[in-house]
Amino acid sequence: MCVISGAVAGAALANATLAIGAITTATSVGMQMYSAQQQAAQAQASMNMQAQQQQQQAEMQRQQVQMQQRQQRQAQLQNQQQQQQALALQQSQASASYNLQIAQSNAQIANQYQQQRQMVEAERRNIQLKYSADRLAYQRQTETADKQVKYNNDAANEVYKREQTKMTEAKRKAAFARQNAMARAIGARGAILSAGRTGQSVGLLLNDAERQAGFEQAQADATLQGQLEMAQIGMDQGFLQSQSANNQAMSNVGMFPAAPYMPAFPGIPNFVDPFSNNQEQAFGAA
Repeated sequence: MCVISGAVAGAALANATLAIGAITTATSVGMQMYSAQQQAAQAQASMNMQAQQQQQQAEMQRQQVQMQQRQQRQAQLQNQQQQQQALALQQSQASASYNLQIAQSNAQIANQYQQQRQMVEAERRNIQLKYSADRLAYQRQTETADKQVKYNNDAANEVYKREQTKMTEAKRKAAFARQNAMARAIGARGAILSAGRTGQSVGLLLNDAERQAGFEQAQADATLQGQLEMAQIGMDQGFLQSQSANNQAMSNVGMFPAAPYMPAFPGIPNFVDPFSNNQEQAFGAA
């Protein structure tokens, strides 16, 4: 039993040793394989890291290129914007300068037009004032002359009435003188005839009475004629004096003032057209 047990124990020990050796071998092989795997993994990781680094570098280069391209595009866009802004500013300044020139030219034209119109208005106003003054002076002269003519005519009428009164009084006196002469002649004839005288002396006395009566009548007629002539001369003188005074009064009246010539207003000015392309024509007056 002991031999068999020893054999069995030896066999078990040998098996255990083999098993341990196998295990050791397996372990060694496993460790080698693990080490190889680790090395392969490390190599792969290193390759992957290199690949990643290369990718990262490539990505960084690509991003740098893209950034440079973007920066270039941005710079170009910014440059274009600046150029556009500068061009727009230049155009705006040119337009503002052009509009300012147009505004100044139109303002100058408007001022010249206003000055010319004011001068014409002042001249027309002065002409109208002078014309009104001339009309008023003519009216006053005419009224004064008419009044003077009326006074002269009234004076001439008074002279005419006075001389007519003289003529009437002279005619009345002449009629009385003729009647008195006739009455005296009739009385003398009656006295001669009633005295009872006869002969040639009666005829002589009667003839003498008639001659005396005729003489008195002729004297009365001559006096009347002289007085009538003097009265007529007085009336003629009064008329001539009134006519002379009338002519003198009318000579003080000037000519009727004719309607004056009024200067025309200036025409509507030709302002500068801001839409005209002909700047030389637009600013030629400036």
